[in-house]
Amino acid sequence: MSPQMRKMLIIVSIVFGIIFGWYAAKKIIFSYFMSHYEPPAVTISASIATPTKWQSTLTSIGTLTAVNGTDISSEASGIVTEIRFTSGQFVQQGEVLVLLDTSVEQANLQNDKAKLTLAQLNFDRNKALMKKNVVAQSVLDQAAAELEEAQANVQATEAKIKQKTIVAPFSGKIGIKKINLGQYVSAGTAMVSLQSLDPLYVEFNIPEQYLSELYLQQPIEIGIHKHGSMQTQFPGFINALNSKIDQDTRNILVQATVPNKELHLFPGMFAMVKILLRDQKNVITLPQTAISYSLHGDSVFIIKADKQDSDGKPILHAYRQYVKVGDRREGEVAIMSGIQAGDQVVTSGQLKLQNGAHVVIDNSVDLT
Repeated sequence: MSPQMRKMLIIVSIVFGIIFGWYAAKKIIFSYFMSHYEPPAVTISASIATPTKWQSTLTSIGTLTAVNGTDISSEASGIVTEIRFTSGQFVQQGEVLVLLDTSVEQANLQNDKAKLTLAQLNFDRNKALMKKNVVAQSVLDQAAAELEEAQANVQATEAKIKQKTIVAPFSGKIGIKKINLGQYVSAGTAMVSLQSLDPLYVEFNIPEQYLSELYLQQPIEIGIHKHGSMQTQFPGFINALNSKIDQDTRNILVQATVPNKELHLFPGMFAMVKILLRDQKNVITLPQTAISYSLHGDSVFIIKADKQDSDGKPILHAYRQYVKVGDRREGEVAIMSGIQAGDQVVTSGQLKLQNGAHVVIDNSVDLT
């Protein structure tokens, strides 16, 4: 091999050695950097898992009904001559609501009273004559029968007049009137709705397996939709259980009483019913925002202090922990297993976290 060729091979070897050495050194530096790299800390908020006495409950869906509610109607037909209520008015029991025309019945009443007067006179006269043995007993008996018939006719006519005077059967709130002055109404025609509003009933169904948990005067709470949200602020109590189980659904119908002094509730409204049971459980509770839900199971991120920095401050990391979730209420959730009392748990900012992520706690900001 010539000296020039040997020199060229040496130069080429040196160049390739430098190139491969550079790539090898870069790979070693990159591997070292990645093995020692730690992402910047994620800012989260956190809370402490606390043991709490948890009131056991049953939930159901119910409908509000009036303790007394009916459509006011007349027993007799007639023309409306007077309406003594306005739509939406509160009325008292016995208050006159509607009067129908009774001119014919009033005339009949005068006729019946005149016949009653005559029958009374005939009876008194025959009774006096009977004492003098002037008339037979049969004549007195006939006069007595005619007197009773006349009295019955007067009472029947007065009853017909009374039927055309429609009064409130109980105290409550009048609905929207369905009749007008001068209108002819048939017997049984609904004139207006009358509902008693305080208190109200709420009726709901409970599965038969929970029948042993129910009892009279048991406290409940109902929630209704108000301003776009469900509010559970109306307490009540169970006043009746149905006498049989529905054989199709295997549910029992339950009726509860709910005070309604502020008149926020109306018959027919939808209600979420919560029944407070006797027993209370000692459970660990967390805000519902702490729970991450997935097909693999429900989990939380527990914060642990693994080591300290150069200033002696703890370095915090978040680790995923799968938990068993129980009942939920008012933004809180009961944790049946998976964490212990006193564990510090991430309550917001979980979307930014991975298992073992470095975190910084800042509870002054509501994070998502």
